[in-house]
Amino acid sequence: MVTFWRRSLLALTVSLGLVAGATVASAEGLDKGGKADWPNIPWSWQGVYAGVHLGSADAGWDDGIIGGVQIGRNWRSGKVIYGIEGDISFSGTDGIDWFGTVRGRLGYLITPGILAYGTAGLGLIDFEHHGTETEFVFGLGVEGRLTDATTLRLEYLNFSDSDIDVVRVGLNFKLNW
Repeated sequence: MVTFWRRSLLALTVSLGLVAGATVASAEGLDKGGKADWPNIPWSWQGVYAGVHLGSADAGWDDGIIGGVQIGRNWRSGKVIYGIEGDISFSGTDGIDWFGTVRGRLGYLITPGILAYGTAGLGLIDFEHHGTETEFVFGLGVEGRLTDATTLRLEYLNFSDSDIDVVRVGLNFKLNW
């Protein structure tokens, strides 16, 4: 029962955040006549960002809350965004101390402020009794612009060998490097 409420609360929080971000992004992407004004938006997806995330990991034998940090770099070519990201998460799941990833990201701008993306790369999982294992990790996500300096994301990741599923919400801050 606790798991149901924890996941319900997480889903509600993520949904509200994405709706708020999409509303802001859509409103800022329109000119006075209500038409999309993509070329005149000064904000860019390009650059270095860092942030925090909170979510849930389902390891089959147990699930738990996770939290951590990420840092990455994006580049842009038209409506295509590509980049690299690294993260580390500390786990409340029985048997897992922490996990981290280094992944490539490839996405498409649905609107100037909303990015849908796929991601894949290398994952590390530190099991309490088995040491650290290296695995292939892949996933999907959606990220929305909140302000000129922040984005909010919802992301799903799967660690392929151990079949651990992660759902997390993240807040990123653009860095002026």
